[in-house]
Amino acid sequence: MTFTYPILETRPWAFSLSELTAGLRQFTGEPSINVVEVQEHGIPYQRPGRGRIRGFRAICESDDGPRYFEMVVKEPRGVTRAGTASAGWREVSFYRTLVDQIPITVPDLVAAEPAGEWMVLDLVPGWLLPEQWTDHEYKLAIDQLVCLHDRFWGLAEDLSTYIWLSRPLDADFEVYRLAAEIGLQRLKIYNPDSLLNREPELISNLERLVKRAGKVAAALRTEKATLLHGDYWPGNIIINPTGKLYTIDWQRTAIGPAILDLVNFIKLSQWFFETLPISVEELVQRYRQGMAKAVNVQWRDDTWEVLWDYALLWIFLADWSDLLANIPNSLLSTQRQLLETVWFEPVEAAVERRLKDIA
Repeated sequence: MTFTYPILETRPWAFSLSELTAGLRQFTGEPSINVVEVQEHGIPYQRPGRGRIRGFRAICESDDGPRYFEMVVKEPRGVTRAGTASAGWREVSFYRTLVDQIPITVPDLVAAEPAGEWMVLDLVPGWLLPEQWTDHEYKLAIDQLVCLHDRFWGLAEDLSTYIWLSRPLDADFEVYRLAAEIGLQRLKIYNPDSLLNREPELISNLERLVKRAGKVAAALRTEKATLLHGDYWPGNIIINPTGKLYTIDWQRTAIGPAILDLVNFIKLSQWFFETLPISVEELVQRYRQGMAKAVNVQWRDDTWEVLWDYALLWIFLADWSDLLANIPNSLLSTQRQLLETVWFEPVEAAVERRLKDIA
């Protein structure tokens, strides 16, 4: 899949000049800064499904003369799931209360609406598009994931004090399970012409997955929890020319088992880029070796295979089950092979291995 640069917009900015001025004064520590104009420019790393993102240049006056700042404004759309914290509130809360404890680099927050309706972030200078990544960049991303998981390993109780964090496997479990159940019913009842309904075995396996969602969650809860990014993949990682990584889009950050971030990283990489410059086996081995060194955790191969299956099942349940009814037949036709290879076949195989005891 390829992406084009976003078209420049003409609609009003989400923020006022006074709000941006206040944010810049606090960000820079310069009380004389005053924003006099905002000029839009395109940004190359905008990805689908991440809300509205616009790049801009703020032209300012100050006691030291003209100043210029390149930034990005993000307007998260909707909620992560009905019944859970809004995407905007979760991300702005992350920046306001937790970012200082994060061991990996994120763009600086300049200003934000208190409830997260919009956020202004410092524009990361320079980038390497994910489509241009080599095995080196993938390894760096895995090492960074190890660093994040190591920092919060086994600290679920401490993290629970941050009430805005998602807890998909326990406190928020029923929200995800119900969304998946309703989504599957919508597919069968309200979209009978979907090509997916012509595959009774697939539908049967998805029904089994939804029915046994509790077993999937219970299996994953046996693992020590850590802080999850929640949507970790190359599209949410910016690499500047010096090779420094910046991780963006923390609107789905959560408490849960580390393997969820790893499986999500690999599956979304396959989904968006199809052929990767490094094998899945190499990525998994690097992660497992990194975690063994960082927190002295070592998974037996058979245990890892079971956890991988349950993580894949949960990700599909949480991220795809309630969307199936909305996938047009045109997409199902053109992307059929990729859907089968990346999602349907692995998910059905995992259902057969782990949930076959229930019809």
